[in-house]
Amino acid sequence: MEALKRTYWTLLVLVGFWCAGTLLAPLLSSALPGVSKFLYSFYSPICHQMDSHSLHVPGGKAGVCARCFAIYWGFFGSLLLYPTLRTLNASTLPSRGWIIIAVGPMLLDVLLTLSGLHESTLVTRTLTGALFGLIMPFYLLPPLLEGVAQLRTQYLARGGLFYARKTQ
Repeated sequence: MEALKRTYWTLLVLVGFWCAGTLLAPLLSSALPGVSKFLYSFYSPICHQMDSHSLHVPGGKAGVCARCFAIYWGFFGSLLLYPTLRTLNASTLPSRGWIIIAVGPMLLDVLLTLSGLHESTLVTRTLTGALFGLIMPFYLLPPLLEGVAQLRTQYLARGGLFYARKTQ
């Protein structure tokens, strides 16, 4: 169980840093413009960062668009609450129907916008992204924890390092 907790906390910290970067990009624009520019460029391969589709905080637009921002922060919030809702060693996944419920509104928002029937807004982008982000830890965390546990077991079975043997 200790290894599961370590893996969970490592993931939580990494996701926290990822999310923090989306806010630090604009917040550091005046004080550390080089860092701010680096953060925007770091996120640019995975997000269009269109100004009109982005949330704004002091300093400018967030490092990613509103939908990505909501997905990341929703994921982080849900990941933070995960241990209060499920045990870390639970390996069963929720019904696939929940994925459809989470992806459906986001997909509908995008398709209606592309078809010209509805123009997506910051509110619809944020809400549909948040719904998706809130659901995903329940599908991604159990297989990740199980996979890391299996890798750790294989590593230790092969002898591992002194530190690894000591923590068994």
